[in-house]
Amino acid sequence: MHLTIGGGPAVLGRPLEAPPRALTGPGRLGRRKADGFEVAAVERCYAHRSRLGRQLARQVYTFGPFRLEADERRLLRDGSPVPLPAKAFDTLVLLVEGAGALQRQQELMDRLWPETFVEPNNLQYNVSLIRRALEGATGVELQTVRGQGYRLVADVIRTNGPGSGPLLPASGAAQRTHFCRAADGARLAFARVGDGPPIVKAANWLSHLELDWKGELSPRWLELLSRGRCLVRYDARGNGLSDWDPPGLDFERFVSDLGAVFDAAAVERAPVVGLSQGAAVAAAYAARHPERVSGLILIGGCARGWRVKNHAGLTRQLEAMMVLMRKGWGGRNAAFRQLFTSRFFPHATPELADWWNELQRQTTTPDNAADLLSALGDIDIRSELPAVRAPTLVLHSREDAVVPMKDGLELASGIAGARFVPLESENHVLLPGEPAWQRFVVEVEGFLAQEVLS
Repeated sequence: MHLTIGGGPAVLGRPLEAPPRALTGPGRLGRRKADGFEVAAVERCYAHRSRLGRQLARQVYTFGPFRLEADERRLLRDGSPVPLPAKAFDTLVLLVEGAGALQRQQELMDRLWPETFVEPNNLQYNVSLIRRALEGATGVELQTVRGQGYRLVADVIRTNGPGSGPLLPASGAAQRTHFCRAADGARLAFARVGDGPPIVKAANWLSHLELDWKGELSPRWLELLSRGRCLVRYDARGNGLSDWDPPGLDFERFVSDLGAVFDAAAVERAPVVGLSQGAAVAAAYAARHPERVSGLILIGGCARGWRVKNHAGLTRQLEAMMVLMRKGWGGRNAAFRQLFTSRFFPHATPELADWWNELQRQTTTPDNAADLLSALGDIDIRSELPAVRAPTLVLHSREDAVVPMKDGLELASGIAGARFVPLESENHVLLPGEPAWQRFVVEVEGFLAQEVLS
């Protein structure tokens, strides 16, 4: 028995929103015949829709003027229903669930049409319907990342149905995500978490305001920095939720962006935390705007980038790395990104390595990753360090393979009165649970407590 409606395939009496131009072979959804689909294919597709419905039951999402009720399969805009075909609705749910993250085209197709081969034009058709529904909504943008997939940029609050509150980040305090414009017009995403006096974290190599909460590493860092404070942090231009196609990627813009976030978040004066290259950004901003920075915590940082050091071997290595990044960064095979992960965390658990590899893949494009690495090579703030007036704590792992400890010593020695603390670790970013973590926590909390008293 076969089902055919209007000359095209149907699922339980409902025509597909976009007729697939390529269908399955044996062993997948079904076998195509000249006059339609086999009933087995229809039953399996219906079973998938039922499973998807159970998974989304009672989920309610609000973003901009929209309310998306997954269990009722209803989209409201300012309280009025917005009609969407079934498959377009399913596509929107997946985009909203992963708001901020790049949703790969093939992964979306695999989830929307399981066990089926369809051409990308089917997904593109559904995305076009969603764009029409979202058109003109302030604070909501559906981006196309050419050749890769789609990203919904919106501040999404998810609840579990009537009477429940928003789902909270791991810290237990709801994160509030916002957007602002840099001096050159680039879009910057920043977020607040926690309550109390502000503390600002300068952006560093490859972050993502939403995905950072999903690993075993970042939540502990964020919980520490937001303890008794309102932590303001942002994604650097070129990655995360910020603009992936900014006018430029260079150190001067990085410093200017920190100031733009200070302004947008209405922070008049606060301590600033800088990790990795974020340390140089934080120190440069403190030197140029001493009235706004009450303290500096610089972790795993340097005063000079790799190109400025003018070491022929290091320069050749990193320039070759940039060539490889442009070709291998965005692939599903994590072998290339593992090269970076093993330098950041020489003895990472498989779970940590997998998370970090995937975070790198989803956080930026191959070209942006290479351009960011190139920009880091041009950092040179040695002449600005004497102008830093804020109390400064510099921490650095002794066996750091990404930024050697001697670079941290150079950074600290250029700032009058800076306190340098070596940490007994091989990791560029400290791991909660390793022996050095407790020393790190004590130093950071002690410094911040003293900053409050001063």
